[in-house]
Amino acid sequence: MENQSEIKNTPSPSPSQDQGSPFYFKQRFKLSALEIMFGLLIVIGLIYIGYFILFQESSGTSTKLQKKINFMETSSREQAGKFDQKIKAIQDNQTQLEVRLKSQEAINRDLSTKVGKLEKRLLEEKKPPVVKEKIQYKVKKGETLQGIAKKFKVSTDELVRWNKLDKNHPARTGDTLIIFPR
Repeated sequence: MENQSEIKNTPSPSPSQDQGSPFYFKQRFKLSALEIMFGLLIVIGLIYIGYFILFQESSGTSTKLQKKINFMETSSREQAGKFDQKIKAIQDNQTQLEVRLKSQEAINRDLSTKVGKLEKRLLEEKKPPVVKEKIQYKVKKGETLQGIAKKFKVSTDELVRWNKLDKNHPARTGDTLIIFPR
């Protein structure tokens, strides 16, 4: 009920104001026909500009954007292709290196085996020779150190070393030489 009384207490517009007019305000403004026409032209111009911006330029802009998008997609595909080629080349190199590594490992195993055999031989060679009895030999007339060495299958150097001789002065007849035959 209170609502109805408030409505009744609200002052009603004066009868001089035209309530059906689209330009009805609390205070009435009178617009001339020229002002109304000018306003309509402004509104029509704004609508045209809006249409032009939204539809006319957007079609050109969208074409430009579409071209840019196509260019970027093409560039991306080309870059992806280049990266794929580089990755393939790296994988091929890795495969080649793995093959080379395996062959080097096989060569190293072979070399290790050969070194082991050589070390074994060297150890055998370092063993002192089996010495048979030493022989005391008396030099006869006309014999040389080379001839005696050949006779007992030893080197001249060994004869010199065993007997502490001088190579420049050969053994004389009657000298006794010590020989370790093989």
